[in-house]
Amino acid sequence: MVNKIITKDDVYCYSLAKALYYVVSPVTVGFYAPWGRRKDVLLNRIESYLCLEARKKEQEEIERTGQRTRKTTGKDLIKLIFLMIFHHPVITEKHKQRENIRYCFIRFSAWEYAGSDQLWAGMVTTLCDGIESFFGLAPISVYRAVARKTKIIDAPLKQEWVTKKFLCIPLWVATLLMITIGITVGALIMIFGFPFGNFSGDLLGAAEGVGATVVGISAAGAIRIAIVVIRNAVVTQKGKVEQQMNRSDMSSQLGFMSNVKAEVKIITRYLQVMEVFQRQKIRVILEITNLDQCMPDKVVGVLNAMNILLSDPNAPFISILAVDPHIIVDCVESSLLLKGMADNGYEFLNRIITLPFSIPRMNCETKLCILRNIIEGKGELIREDDEDTAVDIDILSEKDQLLRQRITPNIDVNINDMPLAVRSSNELMESESGFLDKGPKTKTLIDEAFRYLFDENMKDYITDNVVHIRRMVNTITITIRLMIREVPKSQINPSKVAEWVILATQWPCRLSWIMQCVEDEQQKMCPNEQETNGEYSKTFLWDVFEKSLEELDALKISLKHLLELDGDPELFHQLLCESFTVEDANFFLPFTVNLDASIKRHMELLRGSNNMFESKKSNRLSTLNLLNLSVDEVCKEMNKLGFREERLQLYTQKIKDHNLNGRALVYSNNNEIREVLGMGLGDWTLFSVYFLGVLPPSPTASATAPVIGKQEAPKVNAGSRENVLKPSRLSLYISEDNSS
Repeated sequence: MVNKIITKDDVYCYSLAKALYYVVSPVTVGFYAPWGRRKDVLLNRIESYLCLEARKKEQEEIERTGQRTRKTTGKDLIKLIFLMIFHHPVITEKHKQRENIRYCFIRFSAWEYAGSDQLWAGMVTTLCDGIESFFGLAPISVYRAVARKTKIIDAPLKQEWVTKKFLCIPLWVATLLMITIGITVGALIMIFGFPFGNFSGDLLGAAEGVGATVVGISAAGAIRIAIVVIRNAVVTQKGKVEQQMNRSDMSSQLGFMSNVKAEVKIITRYLQVMEVFQRQKIRVILEITNLDQCMPDKVVGVLNAMNILLSDPNAPFISILAVDPHIIVDCVESSLLLKGMADNGYEFLNRIITLPFSIPRMNCETKLCILRNIIEGKGELIREDDEDTAVDIDILSEKDQLLRQRITPNIDVNINDMPLAVRSSNELMESESGFLDKGPKTKTLIDEAFRYLFDENMKDYITDNVVHIRRMVNTITITIRLMIREVPKSQINPSKVAEWVILATQWPCRLSWIMQCVEDEQQKMCPNEQETNGEYSKTFLWDVFEKSLEELDALKISLKHLLELDGDPELFHQLLCESFTVEDANFFLPFTVNLDASIKRHMELLRGSNNMFESKKSNRLSTLNLLNLSVDEVCKEMNKLGFREERLQLYTQKIKDHNLNGRALVYSNNNEIREVLGMGLGDWTLFSVYFLGVLPPSPTASATAPVIGKQEAPKVNAGSRENVLKPSRLSLYISEDNSS
C-alpha cells in the first residue's frame, strides 16, 4: 500500500488518481507508455491512491450522515436478497449527493485471449467474472433471476426502496399470505382429508381446492426463480459467453454482439442496485493491458468494444487502456477491418480516449530508487511488472540469495556446515579458475559494480525502462561470475564491467557495428604485423566508430530496425569516448552475454556484400570503397575505363585541379561533376557507371537507376542521380534516435 509520495512517479499517479475519483463516468483513459515503462507498477500505485481516497471519503460520509455502508456478507446478504426480490431500488437526491465511492479493480490481459476469435468478448467475460468475485456469486445470481421484474426508480423520493406490488398488495405481504394459506390448507388436508357427501364437506373441499391451486401457482413461480438462481450459480455468465465464443457459428452472428451488450446492461443495472443498498457509489475500473501484443484486427475489436459496450451514459465504468500508442496506431492503420475508415490511427484513438495520460520519463531519483529496489532484492517491482520475461525472473531469484548474504555480512558461515554439493561446486569453480585467493571476493566485485551505478556520472546512462534495468543488474552479476573463471580477479575492473554492460544493453546496434569493424580490420592484418596490431589495439572504440560513420550512414536504411534498438546517440558518445579501446573490447567480448550475436552477423553480411560482392559482380566501385579514395587513387581508377590517352590526361588533370577525391564524388551533384570534367555522353556513361553507380535506363522501362545495395534511386537520366548519402552525418544521430 502506497501512502506516501516519495518519487516523481508517485506525484503523477496521485494526481491521476485524484482526477479519476471526481471524474464523471463512463470515461476511457489512455495510459500511454512504451514497452517496459513500468505500466503495471504505476497502475498498482493508482489503485492504492484511489483506495486511500475512498476510505477517507467513506469516513467523512459516515460522520456526515451517521449511516454505515453495508456489505454483502452475513445479515447484510440476507437483507440484500430480500430487498432485491420484493423491492425496487430508488436513486434519491440523497444518494446522488454521496461522495464516498467503492472501487472494483478488474485487470484484463488481452494477450490471454489472443487466440480466441472474438478478443473483445474475452474482455466482457473478464468483466463479468471480476464483478461476481467482487460482490459474491449469490447476489448477482438472485438479481439475474428477478431482473426483469425489478426496475430502478429515479425520482425525488425519501425512501431508498419501494415495495413491489401484486394485485395492489405489497409483494412480500402477498408472498407471506400465500405461505400462510399453504400452511393452512396443508394442515386441513392432513386433519380432515377431502370430505364428501354433505354440504359442509363440499365447502371444505372447495376451499381446499382453491387454496391448493393458489399455493400451487405461487410455488411454481418460486420454484422457477429458485431454479434460475441455482443455474446462474452453477453456470456463470462468464461461462455462457465463453461457450458462445467457442462456437464459430454463434460468434459470427449479430445476435452474439446483442447478447453481450444485453449482459453489460444487466451488470450496469446490478451495480446501480448495489450502490443503493451499500449506500455508496461504485466504480468499476477495467484496466486493459498487453493489447499491444495482439494482432491488428483483434486490437481494433477491443477498441470498438470499449467504444460501444462501455459507453452507456449510466455505466459506472472507468476504462484504462495501458498500451504503447505507437503500436496501437500501427495496428489500427494496418487493420483490414478499418480499411478506408481509419487512415489516421491517432485520430481514431482520440475518438475513443476521453482522458489521455502519457507516462513521463523517469527522473534520476526515481531511476535510482527502482535500481536500488532491484539490487536489494525487495521484489516489489518484479511481482508487479508483467512486462518482463521468465528468464529474467529466474536469474533474479538466483541473485536474491547472493544479495541476502550481502545484506547480513556479520554472519559467519562455516564452510563445513555447507551442503556437500554446494562446497564441491564452489571448490570446483575456484580450482578450475586457478586464481584462488588472488584477488577480491566475487561478491565484493559485484557490490563494487552495483555501487558504481549510483555514481553521479552514471545517472544519465541508466535507462528508464524497468526491464532494461533488471537485465543490466542481472547481466553484471553473470558477467563477473564468468570473468573470474578465466582471468585473475585482480584484473577485473567492476566499474568498467558496469559501463560495458550498459553499452551492450542500451546500444546493441552501434556496439555490434564497432565490433564488426574491429573484427574486419584485424582480419586484414597479416600475421607478421604484430607491431601494427599492437598499435591498433590501443585505438579507442569511438575513433573506430567515427572512422566508419559514413559507411554506417550509407547502410542505415538496411539497419533501420536495428538502430531503433539503441538509446540516445549523444549519451553513447559520452560513455564511449576515450573510455574503451580495441584491447578492452577484445577482453570483454567473450563474456558479453547480453549482446545478440545475430545483430553482428547481419552487419557482417552487409559490409561484405557492399565492399566486395557488389564491386566484383557489377564491375563498378561500391560507394563504401569510393569514400576512401584519394585524388591520386581516383586518377588511377580512371585508367581502367579505357578512355583515349589525350582525353584521359585531360580528365585526370581536371580531377586534380578540382580536388575530386572519393568523398567529393559521392557528395557532389552529378551534373556539376560532368560539367567540370567536360565529358561527352559516351565517356560520362562509363565514368558514372563505374564511379557513381548510375546505370543507363532500360529501353522498355522508365529511366530508373538502381544504386548500390538494396536502395533504388529515383527516376533520373544517365547524367544525374539522387545521391545515396545525401543525409548528413548528423542525421545518424537525429533520425535514428530512439527514446526507449
